[in-house]
This record gives sequence, C-alpha cells and structure tokens, in this order.
Amino acid sequence: MPPVGDAAERPLRLALHADAARLVTLRARVLAALRACLESRGLVEADVGALAPFAGQEPELHPPGVRVEGLPGPLWLQTSPELLLKRLVWAGVPAVYALGPAYRGGFEELSTEHQPEFLMLEWYRPGDHTDLLVDDVVALVAAAAGALGEGDQSEQVPGAGTSDVETPSTPRVLTMAQAFDECGAGDLAALLAEEPSGTAAVSERFHRIIVETIEPALRRAGGLVFLRDYPLYASALARIDAARGCALRVEAYLGGIELANGWVELTDADSLAERWQAEGRGRDGVPPALDEGLIALYRKRPAPQTVGMALGVDRLLMALLGASRLADVRPLTLERDA
Repeated sequence: MPPVGDAAERPLRLALHADAARLVTLRARVLAALRACLESRGLVEADVGALAPFAGQEPELHPPGVRVEGLPGPLWLQTSPELLLKRLVWAGVPAVYALGPAYRGGFEELSTEHQPEFLMLEWYRPGDHTDLLVDDVVALVAAAAGALGEGDQSEQVPGAGTSDVETPSTPRVLTMAQAFDECGAGDLAALLAEEPSGTAAVSERFHRIIVETIEPALRRAGGLVFLRDYPLYASALARIDAARGCALRVEAYLGGIELANGWVELTDADSLAERWQAEGRGRDGVPPALDEGLIALYRKRPAPQTVGMALGVDRLLMALLGASRLADVRPLTLERDA
C-alpha cells in the first residue's frame, strides 16, 4: 500500500553504507565474475542505455517517466533492458547481455528488497528450452559465490548475516504444480479449474499463493530452487507449450529470495502484440507508450528463437551474503528521512 501521512511526506536522502569501500571492492569482483561467466558461454556485452520513448506493459511494473528539455513527449527509464536487447537479437546478435541499472516507480519500490534504481543482468541466447536458463543461473551463482570468497574479501560486511560465502548446493527444479504440492499450497490443477483462465480474480489468487505460501516455504528450505511451467495466465512474454498447457517460463529463488525470471521468447509480431494488449488491459490507469517499433521489426521478419532471463544482482548479493536488506549490499542507497 502507498505510504500515508508523515511517511508519504518524509524527504529522501542518499545513505552511505558504513563499509562502503569494502562493498565497492566486493561488488566489482562479483561483476567481473558475472561478465567472465557469460563471455565464456559466448555472450557479448551490449551497452544499451536506459532511456527510450516506450516501455514494457507489465501491469505490476511502473516505468518512471522523464521529461527532457527540448524534446517532445516523455521518455521512459526502462524497467529492464529487455526491449532494447531484443532489437539487437533481431539485428543479428542472438547471444547478448547487458549489465547495468534498471528502474521502477511506485510506492512499493522503496523497501527492504526494492529500490527505484537497482542493478540488473539480462541476457538472451539461442535456444528453445528453459533448461538452458537454469544452467546459466547455476553457473552465474557459482561464479559470484567464488568471487565473494576470494582472498580476504569474504570478511563480514556490516549488515550481512555471514562471513562464509559458499556455492549453493545442487539446485532443485520444480514444475509449478510440484511446488504447489510440496509447499502445501494445494492442487494447482484444481485452482485452474475453479475460475476461467485469464480472469483478474484467478491471477490475483495465484500471485497471492506464491507470495504467502510458496515463497515462505522456499525461504525455509533454502538453497537454489527453480520453478518452471507456469500457468497460461502467468505467461508474461513466454512461448506457450500447447500440448502441456503451460508457459515456458522459469523463475529462480536463492535462499527464498526471488532472484531471476526468464522464458522461451515469443518470436512473431502477432503473439507479441496480443500479449502486450492483454498486459495493458490489466494495468491501472494509462499504460506507458507501447514499443510499436519492435512489433514492426518482428512483422518484417520473426526474431531468431532465443531464451532470455533477467537477474537482480543486488538480490544475488543479498542471498550470498546473508543480508536482509538491499541497503546492506549497496554502497549508496535511497532512504526516507526518519
């Protein structure tokens, strides 16, 4: 819920971490390890920037609008580099990644696990199965854990919960139906049968079960866990497996922290336009400008078939260092005055 009263009026300040110098060194080591991991897998880094005259249509995300003097209309700070990287994939760079800031608006974007500006790693590479993304995330987590454990850099950072960084144990991969059963959330098939797929009520109920039941169970269990085979109404921009009646989407959790989200990408213009229209209808208020340019490119010819994933680097550090807040793993953090 939005803050009310005094909380809404308190000004923001930029907080400096008590051990900012050590954090800068740790983060630089991790970023180098992430880049080396992806480059060893044949991906090339792209510097795509953050401003564009369009933005994603996800109902739960709010891209900040920016007015630039001398330019007509608003620009949008991107909630992820997705739309920009997909242009490069279409142009012939199918194995590509970006590592840099992403932006979110909304009152909820200033909390223990949210900041309006945060560090995101997003990548695309040829493929048509979410197992490829699972392999990538396992390798990236291991690379980051190894970087944190090098030399004296594993000494405790104020706010972190542990000084011993270890590579997580063998990951578990569960279908969403298996996760519902294992975490005591009930029968997913029964839930899907109760209400028409795609209604706001069933989507809201599914999301509530994830937040209130699945994620706490994953937090208690710990480790690296992947959830795949999402219901059709939670498909985002993932390709559909009609035979199994599910979306080819996968999400990664580390120590119960939501870490990464990805899928087998849509490659044709009609599917992309239809999915964006559906997302736009689910938003409160007027959606941001639609990326008509990407649809036009896909109409010219379909994009190569890729899998793509976005990973929150700050959350990765939280999970590996045992921290409870983003502020514990960032040298500079936006906070409200007391």
